[in-house]
Amino acid sequence: MYSRLLLALGYLSAPFAGPGAAVITAAGWLAYGAETRKPTFSGIGLVGLLGVAGILAGYYGSGLQGLVGAGGVLLLLYHVLGIAALWLLGIKGNNAPLKAAAMLLAVSWLLAVSSTGSVHDATAAASGSVVDWGGVSWANAAAQSLIDKLGGTAAIAKLLAAAGAVLASIGFIAMGSTSTGVSREETIFSLGTY
Repeated sequence: MYSRLLLALGYLSAPFAGPGAAVITAAGWLAYGAETRKPTFSGIGLVGLLGVAGILAGYYGSGLQGLVGAGGVLLLLYHVLGIAALWLLGIKGNNAPLKAAAMLLAVSWLLAVSSTGSVHDATAAASGSVVDWGGVSWANAAAQSLIDKLGGTAAIAKLLAAAGAVLASIGFIAMGSTSTGVSREETIFSLGTY
């Protein structure tokens, strides 16, 4: 239960708390994995905490500047794994807010990446500059005019990320209120005894 509260608080504070929200959500995933005895979720939390620790050690530790890059890569990996975990929990628990949060956060990440122009570079590198991999660069160029009319990719990405964070928080709170420790099958069988 405490892990879901940590996750709800962490995702709700994500648009405002920055690295602090990453620490809270990573601790929430670590605790959730321990509570549910699922090491995958604990591993996601551990990746996030190691990423934050690497960045902080690199910035503030003497002679540890090389850890900044490694910590940054781990923290980016953590965010991607967190989106996948939200989707997995949403599908497994039929939790619509968690599924919607995962989709909004994923689209937000795609928009954030496309706004930097790195999508074209990444697809060109992945395909050996022979072909546009999956049409991603082509779709990015086609969507750019509409995106600009709506305020630009950065503004849309921030809005989607904030909406996704709020929905994730709602999803974890709803998950906590619906799971009372009694399975649906136990409820059905107990009703049949009356």
